[in-house]
Parts: sequence; C-alpha cells; structure tokens
Amino acid sequence: MKRGIQTLATTRDLTKGNIRTSLVRLALPLIATNFIQTAYNLVDMFWIGKLGSKAVIAIGTASFFINMAFALSALVITGASIRISQNFGSKQYDQVKHYITNGFFLAFIIAIIYSIGVILWRYPLISFFKLGDPVIENMAAKYLVIAMIGNVLLFANTLFANILNSLGNSKLSFRINSVGFMVNFALDPLLIFGVAGQLQLGIEGAAYATLIGRMVVFTLSIIKAKQLMGKRKENIKLDGSVMKDMTGLGLPYTIQRVTFIAIGIIMARIISNWGPAGIGVQKIGLQIESISFMTIGGLNGAVIAFMGQNYGANNMERIRKGYKVALRLSVIFGLITSTLFLLFPDAIFRIFVTDPLIVNMGVDYLRIIGLSQAFMCAEIMTKASFNGLGKTFRPAVVGLVFTALRIPLALYLASYIGLAVNGIWWSISMTSMIKGVLLVYLFFRYLHGQKCVVHAESRKLE
Repeated sequence: MKRGIQTLATTRDLTKGNIRTSLVRLALPLIATNFIQTAYNLVDMFWIGKLGSKAVIAIGTASFFINMAFALSALVITGASIRISQNFGSKQYDQVKHYITNGFFLAFIIAIIYSIGVILWRYPLISFFKLGDPVIENMAAKYLVIAMIGNVLLFANTLFANILNSLGNSKLSFRINSVGFMVNFALDPLLIFGVAGQLQLGIEGAAYATLIGRMVVFTLSIIKAKQLMGKRKENIKLDGSVMKDMTGLGLPYTIQRVTFIAIGIIMARIISNWGPAGIGVQKIGLQIESISFMTIGGLNGAVIAFMGQNYGANNMERIRKGYKVALRLSVIFGLITSTLFLLFPDAIFRIFVTDPLIVNMGVDYLRIIGLSQAFMCAEIMTKASFNGLGKTFRPAVVGLVFTALRIPLALYLASYIGLAVNGIWWSISMTSMIKGVLLVYLFFRYLHGQKCVVHAESRKLE
C-alpha cells in the first residue's frame, strides 16, 4: 500500500525545503491543469459564439446547473483532499487509501442523483430565467442533457485530480487533462459545424466534444488509479464514519458554493430585466474572469496540500510562513489581472463576441470587476488555507453572508441609484473586496491565536 501511494506521490516533501519553491513547483502544473479545464469552456464559447448570440445565451443559462454540479462535488472532494493530505503528512498510508475508496463511492452516488434530477426537471429549471424565447430554451435543454450525462465523469475526474494534488503529484493530473483537452479541441469545430455539410450538431456538438474529452480523461485516470492503490487486490471497505467525516468537512464549503450558484441564478434573473444580452455578458465575463479563478486556483491547490501535510506533521511555524508567501503571490497576480481588465476590456471581450450591445456592456463589466481582482485572489487563497487545516466553517460563513448581500445590494444600486445593470456588477465587485479583507484578517488572527497557545505551552514546560 505504501509503495502504491508513493508511486504517484512526489518525492518532494512539502513539510521540508524552501516554501516558495515548494508552492510554485506544485502550483505550476495545477495552474496549467486549471487552464485546461477553463479551456474546455473557452473553446466551446469561441466556436459557439460563431453560431450567434442565442447559442451563447443558451449555454450561459445551462451553465448555472453545470456549475451547481461542481459545487456539489465539493461535498466529497473538500473533505477527501483535506484528510488525504493530512494523513499523508503524518505517514498514515492505510488511512489515505481508505479515504480514497470511500471518496470515489460517495462521489458517484451524489453525481448520479443530481444528474437524473436535472435531466428530469430541465425545462422547469430553464424556464425559471424567463428568457421569453423558445428557441433559446430548447437549445439550453438539449445542451444540459448531454452535460449531465458526463456529470459522473466530471465528479470522478475532479476527485482524482485533487487526490493527486493532496499527495503532492500535480504533474500527472496535468498530463492526463492535457490529453482530454486536445481531444475536445479537435472535436469542437467538427461536431459543431460538421464536415462537408454532414454531422452539423450545433450547440449539441460542443456538449458531445466535452463529453468525449471527459471520457478520455476518465479512462486514463482509472488506469493510473490502479497504480495508486497498489498491486494487491483488496475488497473496497465502505465506512460510514469516514464518509461522515468527509461530508462534515465538505458541508460548510459545499453549502457556500451551492448558495453562491443559487445566488448567481437569482442575480441572472435580475440581470434578465435588461434583456437576454445581460445574461450573455455575464456568461462571457465569467469565462474571461475564470482566467483569474483558475490561476489562483492552482496556487490554492498547492496551498491546501501544503497546509494539510504540515498540519498532519504538526508544523505550525511552517504553516505561518507558507501563508504569507502564498498571500503575496496571490495579490501580485490579482493586480496583474486588474491591469489587463482595466486597460484592454474591449479587445478582450471581442475575442468571444462581436455584438455591439454585448461588447459595450462587457466593457463595463470587466472594468468594474477588474477593481476587485486582488481582493478576490486573496479571498480564494485564504479560504484554501483554512480548508487545508480542516477549518472549513469560518470561511464558509463569511462567503455565505457577503455573497447573499449581493442580491439586495444589486437591487439597490441598479434600481434606486440608477446604475442599471452596472449596479449588479458593482455589487459583485464590492462584496469581493469585503470578503478578501475580512478573511485575511481572520486567518492572521487564527495564526496569532496558535502562536499564543504555543507560547503558553512552552511556559508550562518551563
């Protein structure tokens, strides 16, 4: 078992060595992997944009329920990642395997239940947005069905990638996902527009291309997972206490993510008051902003593994130093992103769509959201630091409160202040700033408390 785990785990021990070097080396493949995941959506959006604004709006509507699947996957993935990294740091390899097997079982169950529910209720779910266009609604429904078929693969692939990261091996996940991306990249134009006038699937073609790409990633992951578990054939032992532990750790973060998506849906409903173009702007804007999410997400994956392993090794001083290094890196990246969004919003948005109305609205979106990028990066990274230590409740509460605040703030700014749809973008930007500042303060306060505890224990020993 130990050899099986260490076969896929890096020989670089995250509890030792230069902190910045350890974080960067682990983060770079994760950033590349996250960009590949983002590229799935960006490639789809690039080709779908050539079908017209209705196709873009249809995918934008369906994406809320796809994002909800990502949010639900955190119920298993968060807890599994935390415990796997902590047990690996404390050299408890049997426990690592135990959490892996139970994590996959639970992930499959959740994915199947959610997918069936969305497929059965797809039309009522889509009609919630009141798009007022049967063509867009039918396109969204067809895309959603295919996406939900691949949802089980999404859960499994995401869990396996996080397991590898927890063990310190981010390069393998990058290689596997690179293959899946290349398949998706090649199939997108072929399935959307067809060849020689044949097999023109339109928006459904984009969904099929992504599905096939995920099937390839899943197949490669299964092959490598067998290596991870070792050559010995053992029966999978389902353990209710392990599943309860994982879901208990993941529940606060999952509630936050699910609520975030639900609030996003409500915000989209508000945005729809300015016509379908507003939803198109939000969809494209989120895809552009996902460059920040995915890059800082790569650092976050490294931070979770770093925090978890050092927490398992009971090395609080290294945790303290590691957080300061990660905070500096995340803020610097956020400032770079802000600069790009503020200086080149028109050029960035025109990559995906040429409709003058959507572009003009998109320019305002990027400029307003651009002001909060450094705060957003600090927020996400600090949340990962809390999660790596198994302290998932505090960041979840902060996220829930201030994300929920976006709804009344958006209504106030859009209607009463007269900012129209820009008021909605301001509500998102302002609350991101608040969350970033507050979470950083809370984490430093937590670290200070741990330092006081250590000093108190030292005095007792004297």
